[in-house]
Amino acid sequence: MAHKGETWNESETYRDPWTLRPVRRITTRGLYNQSPNYHTNIGFSADGEFLIFASARENGSAIFKCHLPTGDITQLIDSVPGVGGYGETHKGGYSVGDGMGVSGSMCMAPHSRWAVFRAGLALRAVHIDTLEERVLIPDLGAEWVPGVPSIDPAETEVILSLMPGHPDLLAGRRPTQPYMECFADGTGMRMKLIRVPLTGGEVTTVYEEPGVGSAHAPHCPTDGDLLLLDRDFPPRYWGGSDGQTNRIWTLRLSTGQLTELPPQDKARFQVHCVWTWDGEGVIYHGRSAVSGHYIGVVDKSGQTVREYLFDKAPHYGHVSAMAGRPAVILDGNLSNDLLLWVYYDRAQPRVEVICRHGTDWGAMPGQYPHPHPICDPTGRWIAYNVAARGRSDVFVVAV
Repeated sequence: MAHKGETWNESETYRDPWTLRPVRRITTRGLYNQSPNYHTNIGFSADGEFLIFASARENGSAIFKCHLPTGDITQLIDSVPGVGGYGETHKGGYSVGDGMGVSGSMCMAPHSRWAVFRAGLALRAVHIDTLEERVLIPDLGAEWVPGVPSIDPAETEVILSLMPGHPDLLAGRRPTQPYMECFADGTGMRMKLIRVPLTGGEVTTVYEEPGVGSAHAPHCPTDGDLLLLDRDFPPRYWGGSDGQTNRIWTLRLSTGQLTELPPQDKARFQVHCVWTWDGEGVIYHGRSAVSGHYIGVVDKSGQTVREYLFDKAPHYGHVSAMAGRPAVILDGNLSNDLLLWVYYDRAQPRVEVICRHGTDWGAMPGQYPHPHPICDPTGRWIAYNVAARGRSDVFVVAV
């Protein structure tokens, strides 16, 4: 692998066959390449010029940045010896390495340009221009499985969700049952949210809840005191919860108040959710109690803005928020190989093709093949991941 500070270009460009939009394949080497996933305003600089991503190459892994207009890649840290994320073997029962590497669970403060990432059991930060590094938490503890970090809109602090590790792995044994079954009655499960200053300092616990898990607690883009929270109950947790309780809530940090954000559909487990860019609403989707999938928007008080039933939508996928358009970005649900916009500014939805992602959803274990599209704050770019033949790459389409 290259060294910290080295810059090169391995990208390829082409026109999307569906829409003729310009597409850049940023990476062409390595085992996996992953852009930050799930949350709104998580991976790009504020000017839309740079994207951060993780890559595993030559038995190590690191965090990188890409200059999107040119495709130039810069390695931001020296490679760490591990490969893959710590939670994969614990929660998913799979691994592409030893779980002590740098993976897509990262985020960036778009204005100050500090990127926060996990490397093994440490939570670290690096400035994407100066390459100054900080160790925010040197050891999260082997007993905890961390989720995706989030930086508040003032860019002063980081929130990280934690869940307990697999009991067998912590005891040094080969797992005898899957993670969910270990905690099927809720005993031993605990959600813990910790906060650390972006400059480093004291780590504090800001919220705990027994019997419930969560891997996502992103800040509202306009309110640093408000989090969007998955609350996953036994026995199925992130695979379906208890089949009754609504999954997504807001958490007011200063008061501890939880506000439910329910769908209209009777199936109350929203598979994925993200903030809208203005911080006023939350985009979500889930498997419908009728058939297919529902896709919707709810305001932060819990009132439905729109909800559409796509009863013949069979595919798994993810939702993301589009900057500058009243639209959901989809990588699945309606199609298994296209990125789509679903506009929610009218009573009936309008669907537009962005480009073809064409990922092979089974090319790698777990979520490495998932596109996980995210757009930049200026609304010019959408980044996504594509897997084929046992490896994955990062792409970006100009919109």
